[in-house]
Amino acid sequence: MSIAALLLFIRALGLTLPLWIVAGWSAAEAAIFFLVADIPISWIAVRNGTRAALLAAVVAALASVVGVLLLWWWSVNDPLLPTAVMTLLPGIDGSTLAIAGDTYSEGYLAVLAASFEGIPFKLFALESGPNLTFLLLAPLLRLPRFALVALFSGTVSSFLSRWMGVKSRLALLAILWVVFYACYWSAMTG
Repeated sequence: MSIAALLLFIRALGLTLPLWIVAGWSAAEAAIFFLVADIPISWIAVRNGTRAALLAAVVAALASVVGVLLLWWWSVNDPLLPTAVMTLLPGIDGSTLAIAGDTYSEGYLAVLAASFEGIPFKLFALESGPNLTFLLLAPLLRLPRFALVALFSGTVSSFLSRWMGVKSRLALLAILWVVFYACYWSAMTG
Protein backbone atom coordinates (compact mmCIF):
# COMPACT_ATOMS: atom_id res chain seq x y z
CA MET A 1 0.00 0.00 0.00
CA SER A 2 1.52 3.31 -0.98
CA ILE A 3 1.42 6.42 1.15
CA ALA A 4 -1.01 8.01 -1.31
CA ALA A 5 -3.34 5.02 -1.12
CA LEU A 6 -3.27 5.08 2.69
CA LEU A 7 -4.01 8.81 2.74
CA LEU A 8 -6.90 8.33 0.31
CA PHE A 9 -8.24 5.49 2.45
CA ILE A 10 -8.11 7.67 5.58
CA ARG A 11 -9.77 10.56 3.78
CA ALA A 12 -12.48 8.32 2.26
CA LEU A 13 -13.37 7.17 5.75
CA GLY A 14 -13.66 10.81 6.81
CA LEU A 15 -11.12 10.28 9.54
CA THR A 16 -10.31 13.06 11.93
CA LEU A 17 -7.00 14.64 12.85
CA PRO A 18 -6.36 12.15 15.71
CA LEU A 19 -6.56 9.27 13.23
CA TRP A 20 -4.15 11.06 10.90
CA ILE A 21 -1.81 11.36 13.86
CA VAL A 22 -2.21 7.64 14.62
CA ALA A 23 -1.43 6.78 10.98
CA GLY A 24 1.70 8.93 10.89
CA TRP A 25 2.80 7.78 14.33
CA SER A 26 2.39 4.11 13.42
CA ALA A 27 4.25 4.48 10.12
CA ALA A 28 7.09 6.31 11.89
CA GLU A 29 7.21 3.79 14.73
CA ALA A 30 7.37 0.85 12.31
CA ALA A 31 10.46 2.45 10.76
CA ILE A 32 12.42 4.31 13.45
CA PHE A 33 10.30 6.16 16.04
CA PHE A 34 10.67 4.64 19.51
CA LEU A 35 7.29 5.36 21.12
CA VAL A 36 4.61 2.85 20.11
CA ALA A 37 1.33 3.77 18.42
CA ASP A 38 -0.39 2.35 21.52
CA ILE A 39 -0.03 5.85 23.00
CA PRO A 40 -2.31 7.73 20.58
CA ILE A 41 -4.65 4.71 20.35
CA SER A 42 -5.11 4.75 24.13
CA TRP A 43 -5.55 8.55 24.05
CA ILE A 44 -8.37 8.13 21.51
CA ALA A 45 -9.91 5.42 23.70
CA VAL A 46 -9.99 7.79 26.68
CA ARG A 47 -11.11 10.80 24.66
CA ASN A 48 -13.56 9.20 22.20
CA GLY A 49 -14.33 5.69 23.44
CA THR A 50 -13.54 2.11 22.54
CA ARG A 51 -15.19 2.10 19.11
CA ALA A 52 -13.10 5.08 17.93
CA ALA A 53 -9.98 3.48 19.42
CA LEU A 54 -10.64 0.24 17.54
CA LEU A 55 -10.84 2.22 14.30
CA ALA A 56 -7.56 3.88 15.29
CA ALA A 57 -6.08 0.41 15.84
CA VAL A 58 -7.04 -0.63 12.30
CA VAL A 59 -5.61 2.61 10.87
CA ALA A 60 -2.38 2.10 12.84
CA ALA A 61 -2.05 -1.50 11.66
CA LEU A 62 -2.50 -0.49 8.02
CA ALA A 63 -0.16 2.50 8.35
CA SER A 64 2.61 0.28 9.70
CA VAL A 65 3.05 -0.97 6.12
CA VAL A 66 4.36 2.48 5.18
CA GLY A 67 7.00 2.26 7.91
CA VAL A 68 8.03 -1.21 6.78
CA LEU A 69 8.42 0.07 3.21
CA LEU A 70 10.52 3.03 4.37
CA LEU A 71 12.76 0.78 6.42
CA TRP A 72 13.20 -1.64 3.51
CA TRP A 73 14.07 1.21 1.15
CA TRP A 74 16.61 2.52 3.64
CA SER A 75 18.21 -0.89 4.21
CA VAL A 76 18.39 -1.63 0.48
CA ASN A 77 20.18 1.67 -0.13
CA ASP A 78 22.49 1.36 2.87
CA PRO A 79 22.49 -2.15 4.41
CA LEU A 80 24.58 -1.30 7.49
CA LEU A 81 23.30 2.10 8.60
CA PRO A 82 19.75 1.15 9.65
CA THR A 83 21.03 -1.56 11.97
CA ALA A 84 23.58 0.84 13.49
CA VAL A 85 20.92 3.51 13.97
CA MET A 86 18.57 1.04 15.64
CA THR A 87 21.12 0.41 18.39
CA LEU A 88 21.09 4.15 19.15
CA LEU A 89 17.36 4.07 19.95
CA PRO A 90 16.22 3.68 23.55
CA GLY A 91 15.76 0.04 24.57
CA ILE A 92 17.53 -1.46 21.55
CA ASP A 93 20.98 -2.97 21.65
CA GLY A 94 22.84 -5.83 20.00
CA SER A 95 21.08 -8.45 22.12
CA THR A 96 17.66 -7.04 21.19
CA LEU A 97 18.63 -7.26 17.52
CA ALA A 98 19.74 -10.87 18.01
CA ILE A 99 16.49 -11.77 19.78
CA ALA A 100 14.51 -10.19 16.95
CA GLY A 101 16.53 -12.17 14.39
CA ASP A 102 15.98 -15.43 16.25
CA THR A 103 12.28 -14.70 16.69
CA TYR A 104 11.83 -13.80 13.03
CA SER A 105 13.47 -17.08 12.00
CA GLU A 106 10.85 -18.94 14.08
CA GLY A 107 8.05 -17.63 11.86
CA TYR A 108 5.22 -15.14 11.81
CA LEU A 109 3.40 -16.55 14.84
CA ALA A 110 6.55 -15.96 16.88
CA VAL A 111 6.68 -12.39 15.57
CA LEU A 112 3.04 -11.91 16.57
CA ALA A 113 3.74 -13.23 20.08
CA ALA A 114 6.81 -11.01 20.36
CA SER A 115 4.67 -7.93 19.74
CA PHE A 116 3.36 -8.48 23.27
CA GLU A 117 6.86 -9.01 24.70
CA GLY A 118 8.42 -5.63 23.97
CA ILE A 119 10.49 -6.48 20.90
CA PRO A 120 10.18 -3.47 18.57
CA PHE A 121 8.34 -4.29 15.35
CA LYS A 122 10.84 -2.29 13.31
CA LEU A 123 13.48 -4.92 14.09
CA PHE A 124 11.37 -7.60 12.43
CA ALA A 125 10.85 -5.33 9.43
CA LEU A 126 14.61 -4.82 9.24
CA GLU A 127 15.22 -8.55 9.62
CA SER A 128 12.71 -9.48 6.92
CA GLY A 129 14.43 -7.59 4.11
CA PRO A 130 12.24 -6.96 1.07
CA ASN A 131 9.85 -9.83 1.83
CA LEU A 132 6.41 -9.35 0.25
CA THR A 133 4.79 -11.84 2.64
CA PHE A 134 5.98 -9.85 5.66
CA LEU A 135 4.71 -6.65 4.05
CA LEU A 136 1.27 -8.17 3.47
CA LEU A 137 1.12 -9.67 6.96
CA ALA A 138 2.39 -6.55 8.75
CA PRO A 139 -1.09 -5.18 9.49
CA LEU A 140 -2.24 -8.56 10.79
CA LEU A 141 0.85 -8.83 12.97
CA ARG A 142 0.20 -5.37 14.43
CA LEU A 143 -3.59 -5.35 14.77
CA PRO A 144 -4.04 -7.78 17.72
CA ARG A 145 -1.88 -5.71 20.04
CA PHE A 146 -3.34 -2.40 18.87
CA ALA A 147 -6.89 -3.76 19.28
CA LEU A 148 -6.09 -5.08 22.75
CA VAL A 149 -4.77 -1.65 23.77
CA ALA A 150 -7.93 -0.03 22.38
CA LEU A 151 -10.22 -2.44 24.23
CA PHE A 152 -8.32 -2.27 27.51
CA SER A 153 -7.92 1.53 27.49
CA GLY A 154 -11.54 2.07 26.49
CA THR A 155 -12.84 -0.30 29.16
CA VAL A 156 -10.72 1.17 31.95
CA SER A 157 -11.55 4.71 30.87
CA SER A 158 -15.26 3.94 30.81
CA PHE A 159 -15.03 2.47 34.31
CA LEU A 160 -13.05 5.47 35.64
CA SER A 161 -15.44 7.96 34.02
CA ARG A 162 -17.73 7.50 37.04
CA TRP A 163 -15.18 9.26 39.23
CA MET A 164 -12.91 11.17 36.86
CA GLY A 165 -13.46 13.62 34.04
CA VAL A 166 -11.77 13.30 30.65
CA LYS A 167 -8.92 15.68 31.53
CA SER A 168 -8.12 13.73 34.68
CA ARG A 169 -8.21 10.41 32.80
CA LEU A 170 -5.92 11.81 30.08
CA ALA A 171 -3.51 13.08 32.75
CA LEU A 172 -3.54 9.64 34.39
CA LEU A 173 -2.89 8.04 30.99
CA ALA A 174 0.08 10.35 30.38
CA ILE A 175 1.54 9.49 33.79
CA LEU A 176 1.08 5.77 33.13
CA TRP A 177 2.86 6.00 29.77
CA VAL A 178 5.78 7.90 31.33
CA VAL A 179 6.07 5.28 34.08
CA PHE A 180 5.75 2.46 31.55
CA TYR A 181 8.55 3.79 29.36
CA ALA A 182 10.80 4.55 32.33
CA CYS A 183 10.41 0.93 33.46
CA TYR A 184 10.65 -0.52 29.93
CA TRP A 185 13.81 1.35 28.97
CA SER A 186 15.35 0.61 32.35
CA ALA A 187 14.63 -3.11 31.94
CA MET A 188 15.82 -3.19 28.31
CA THR A 189 19.11 -1.46 29.07
CA GLY A 190 19.71 -2.86 32.53
